[in-house]
Amino acid sequence: MREMPQRPELPAAQTALTYRPADVAPVPGPLRIVGAWVLTTDDRRFGGLSSLTLDEGRFLAVSDRGAVARFDPPTSAVPVADIADLRAGPGPWGKKWSRDAESLAPDPEGRGWWIGYEQRHSLWLYDPGFSRAISSVDLNRDDWWENRGAEALIADGDGLLVLGENGRDAMRVEPAGLQRLPVKADADVAEAARAPDGNIWVLLRSKSWKGIGQRIAPLVRTASGYAAGQGFSLPKGAFDNFEGMAIEPLLDGNWRFWLVTDDGHRVMARTLLVALDYVPSARHDKSPATGAGPSK
Repeated sequence: MREMPQRPELPAAQTALTYRPADVAPVPGPLRIVGAWVLTTDDRRFGGLSSLTLDEGRFLAVSDRGAVARFDPPTSAVPVADIADLRAGPGPWGKKWSRDAESLAPDPEGRGWWIGYEQRHSLWLYDPGFSRAISSVDLNRDDWWENRGAEALIADGDGLLVLGENGRDAMRVEPAGLQRLPVKADADVAEAARAPDGNIWVLLRSKSWKGIGQRIAPLVRTASGYAAGQGFSLPKGAFDNFEGMAIEPLLDGNWRFWLVTDDGHRVMARTLLVALDYVPSARHDKSPATGAGPSK
């Protein structure tokens, strides 16, 4: 990773976005496939998407090579993607190890967006347009591997909840300081998102000789930390790697899970967007991850 070539600075740009329908096999369970598409643009910064959220009717994502992308949904008549470099951040510009953006969450105080970085384990707060950095937090995690850091980030009350990729560690980041908490996920954590009912869901990943297996599950609060509850397998290709997830409320009271893959900047890989509808139960677990309700 440290030998990857320096990436040149590029200006912010708007580029045409192509949605090409893709086939994914359904899996047993309550998730219903409503669409799957391979996404392509002429801007190479669009690859390597590592987090996903919904913002004012568009998708917002960050890239593991230090870019942020806003792009239209597949219902758009002429979809486009707006892409810009994150010029401020940890370490020197242009190197993947110093601009490995992996997670994204709105600031609880409404100042902009927080981004979680791997390699140099830290959180950075940007203004709403990502044009400048406002603040940063060193997570002080020397025990995390370089490439397994702040993989998921959630606005939670007046602070942030950080989930480590290893599926064993969480941190609450509050004005008073940092608090470490244990997690029992029995898998890697790839992403987290807050559902319309206020609960947090996690995107989990496991690897075997068959490829990458993934599922989503509610995050349950325990006496000492957090645990992944009962989950549902995801429809995907064997080597598709979902790293971004957003949850949208639907008019009928159901939810839509949006999931996007990280193509790993590999020639044969793809950026796949999948929409899955889910009928939520009245209560996912007796002990949800937070009782604070939706973030501010």
